[in-house]
Formats: sequence, structure tokens, C-alpha cells
Amino acid sequence: MKSRAMVLIAEKRLEMMEMEVPPVRPGEALLRVEACGMCGTDIQQYRGTLNRTTPECYPVIPGHEPVGIIEEISAEAAKNWGVAAGDRVAVLPMICCGMCDHCLGGQHHRCKGVMPFARPAYGFVPITYEHGLWGGYGEYIHLHPRTLLCKVPPEVPAKFAAMYQSLASGIRWAVQIPETVFSDSVLVLGCGQRGLAAVTALRAAGVQKIIVTGLARDRYKLRQAKRLGASDTIVVDEENTVERVMAITNDRGVDVALDVVPYSTQSFLDAIEAIRPGGTIVVAGVKGPNTRAALATDRILYKEITVKGAFTQKFDAYQKAVELLSRNLSTLEALHTHEMPIDRLEEALAMLSGETPGAEVICMSVHPHL
Repeated sequence: MKSRAMVLIAEKRLEMMEMEVPPVRPGEALLRVEACGMCGTDIQQYRGTLNRTTPECYPVIPGHEPVGIIEEISAEAAKNWGVAAGDRVAVLPMICCGMCDHCLGGQHHRCKGVMPFARPAYGFVPITYEHGLWGGYGEYIHLHPRTLLCKVPPEVPAKFAAMYQSLASGIRWAVQIPETVFSDSVLVLGCGQRGLAAVTALRAAGVQKIIVTGLARDRYKLRQAKRLGASDTIVVDEENTVERVMAITNDRGVDVALDVVPYSTQSFLDAIEAIRPGGTIVVAGVKGPNTRAALATDRILYKEITVKGAFTQKFDAYQKAVELLSRNLSTLEALHTHEMPIDRLEEALAMLSGETPGAEVICMSVHPHL
């Protein structure tokens, strides 16, 4: 049996290839990919600007947010994962060792992995390594014994299940890391996938005061933020973010600020000014390796602000994301705006990056069998 896949052979060079599907060995399984979610990391990987992208990263099948059906599974894997052939699952990207201090402490996302690569994860392992079927932009993925996955209820369609990573980000970054409680006021800087997922997670946690920022060109997303439960929105290129936050909170400032804005440091500087004394700022928007901010560190000192970084998600956040999808699908399905076949991947990447006029994109999925 063969598997079609879109292979990134070099920076901005994608080719459709057919690859052999190897037999399933003990501890392994074969996943038939139904849908694969997309995020900004896919754009960076395609453009060659992703941190730690090196020549040995090519050729590679991208796609690190896959959802699919277990086509074949070994007895060992079925026992270890608690799934069977025919089950729909969401695959976590990191392929962990399971034995290091991070893994044993429940911090799988910090593991260096079991492969000799900077990113030992689905969507980033080159096709020259072992069987090569490591990415979600192909018809099949050969699952490694150290894979982590979540079973998806059959009533959740694959294209919506493919939002599991975005929702897991919102859960971990907006609620778990800052330990947000229902009485907190929260400022979400950025209204992309992760920002709107944060609004969803905060509302599920009972938070009432949620302020979301965006640009004038993001008005569609800001409207979605209000629909999902945001109490207030701020158009940052038309209004002063800090002044608006202070007016909304009666000069108190917010308890928690989540910065998911990519490549701009102004959002972090605004968070420092908008946070109340003793508040918590979570930084999750990647600013790029060469980005610097003129930071008045005394503001952090005098206000006794806690600043935490957030990189990727933890296993329990993924589990909660699937639960959230199961309970609130009628509300959350509006976040999924586009689905594309894999042979239109470059078009999908252009839409996701905002290069397609008139395309109001939030969450997209690529479908190898569409």
C-alpha cells in the first residue's frame, strides 16, 4: 500500500509524493489521516523561518495537528493507548521518551524526544528517517510506540476535532498556567486562533471579564470573540490599549494578561502597563529570534508582576480540549472556517498567512482524502 503526501523538499518547495506504507510492528499503529489542523508554525516551516530549521530538516511531510482513524494497531499499542482499530484519535505532536525527568514529572512537552532531531515531533521528522510517514499532510501516519494520543468521540467530526491543539493552547495558556479563577479579569492580546481559543477556555472556566485586542483588519475575529464570550474588544490601531483597559477596569488593571501576538513586542509592553500590581502575564506569542523590546524592568519590579512563558501544551490540556469540543461543538464549530485538500496546501498556507484578500480565516484543516 502507498500513501500520498505533500512533502516540503526545501524552503517554499512542496511536492506531492507517493510513499510505501510499512507493516505495523509491535507497539505501533497505522493512522488514516482524516484532517490536520494548521497554525502559524506551518507557515514558518514552509517559509524556512522556523527557529531551529536546518538543512537536515528536509525533505519532510509537515502537519503536526493530525486527527484520524486507527486503521491497524498492534496488540501492545492497543493495550498501552486504550484504543482499537476504527477509533478516531487526535495525535499529540511530540514523540516523547517517557523516561526522562520531564516525562516522569508529567511535563512531556519539555522532553527532548527519542530521535536525533531538534524537533522530534510529527510534522518535523524528515522522510529519510526510518519509514518517513511522520506528517499530517499525508494519507497515513505510522505511529511510533512513544506516541501520545487522545480518543475523540465519534460524534465530533474530524474537521472540528482538528481544532484540538488550538483549544488546548487556550486552556493551558489562559487558565492553567496563570491559575485563572472565575472572578479574575483577563486581557487577551491577539484574536487569532489561540486568542479566540483562550476566550473559549476562559468562558468555560466561568470568567466574565474578558478583554480581547486586535487590529482594524481583524474586525471579523473580534466579532467572533464577542460571540464566544468576550466582554470587551479593543482595536489597537484605533484606540490606546492601556487607556481602554484602565477605563474598563475602573483603573484597577487586569488580573491576568495573555500575549499571543506574534512578532510584535508592543503587546507585551501594553500588558505590563495594563496588569494590576501582583498580576500575572503569560507570554505565548512567538516574537522571533531577533526581536528585542525596550523594556522598563522596574515596572515589573515595582508592580510585583509575575511573567511566565508558555510553549506548546500538556497532555491534560489536550484531554480537556477534546472534552470541550464534545460538550460545546455547536458553539465552537464557528471557529472552523476552511477545509482544503492537500494538493491545495500552498493556497491554504497563503490564506492562513493573510495573503488572500477577503478570506476571513480562523481555524483551517487540510484533508488528505478530500
